[in-house]
Amino acid sequence: MPRVLVWMAMTVCLCGGPIAPGQTAETLGAVKRIYVEAFAGKPGAEALRAELIGELIAASRKTHRIAVVKSAQDADAVLSGTGESWIRGYYSLNPRVRTVNGDAHPIYGGYLSVELKGRQDETLWSYLVTARPFGPEDIDRNLAGQIVRRLAEALK
Repeated sequence: MPRVLVWMAMTVCLCGGPIAPGQTAETLGAVKRIYVEAFAGKPGAEALRAELIGELIAASRKTHRIAVVKSAQDADAVLSGTGESWIRGYYSLNPRVRTVNGDAHPIYGGYLSVELKGRQDETLWSYLVTARPFGPEDIDRNLAGQIVRRLAEALK
């Protein structure tokens, strides 16, 4: 029995410690399966996460480069993040409209910051985007689409 304990201690020391289950990618090029963690508790964070997952799935159908998995144990890397969106103001083509209930349209602002972590929680890639003024009107799709495009470029 003591030999087994000594062997286990040597293995842990020589290998650099236990490896996080599921996260196996050591480089960005090794990432094939991604799990998207729950986002930090900002207002609208879950809707932003859902949109990001949808954009990742749509991109994976086109390129077949990555797959979105349902658990961290099945993933090569874990994508975590935080984001938020808000209404910055309103605009209208009619200068007489001064009320929100009238013909005014909202102008959105927001950000999405993500981090892709691989083996032993080592950061492989991170990015921050802000809302594009001439992107989709859906702010969550605007932010998620930018992140997915940048991630796809980085994975090439």
